[in-house]
Amino acid sequence: MKIGVLGSGNGGHAVAFEWARAGHDIYMFDFKEFTKGITAISEAGGITSEGDMEGFQKIAYAGHDIAKVVTDADLIMVVGPAYSTEPFGKACKPYVKPGQKYVICPSSCAGSIVFKKALGLDFKDESVIISETSTLPYAVRIVADAKIAVYNTSCT
Repeated sequence: MKIGVLGSGNGGHAVAFEWARAGHDIYMFDFKEFTKGITAISEAGGITSEGDMEGFQKIAYAGHDIAKVVTDADLIMVVGPAYSTEPFGKACKPYVKPGQKYVICPSSCAGSIVFKKALGLDFKDESVIISETSTLPYAVRIVADAKIAVYNTSCT
C-alpha cells in the first residue's frame, strides 16, 4: 500500500518507520518551515531506529510536495501536535477526493472534526473517512538526523 505520512517530527518518524517495516511504500510530507527532519530523511533515503523498533527502513519520498504524498495514497497518517491538524487539513484540501482515509495521530480536542472542517467538508459528509487515535502509540525521540530511539510502543 502507499501510505502518506504528514509530519516529520518524533511521531512522524516512528509512524513512517513502522509502516515501512510492515512492507508499505511510505511518502512523507512536511511544511517548508520544518525542513530539517524531512530533508534528513530524504538525504538518508530512510529512517534508522534503535530500541523497541530497530533497523533501517527505506522511505520512497520525503519532501514538501503534498500532492505527491496524498494523491492515490491508500491511507494518510496525519502525525503532529494539535496545532498542526488544521494546517495539514488545509494543505490536503485541494487534493481531497471520495474514498480517502485519514488517521489523525494523536488527536485531542476533536482533531478529526477540526481536520474535516479544514478539508472543507460538512460534518455529516461520509465521502472521506477520518479517524483518530487518542495518543501517539510510541515513546520516541529523534536522536540524530533521520534516526529515532523508540523507548516503548503500544502497537508492536
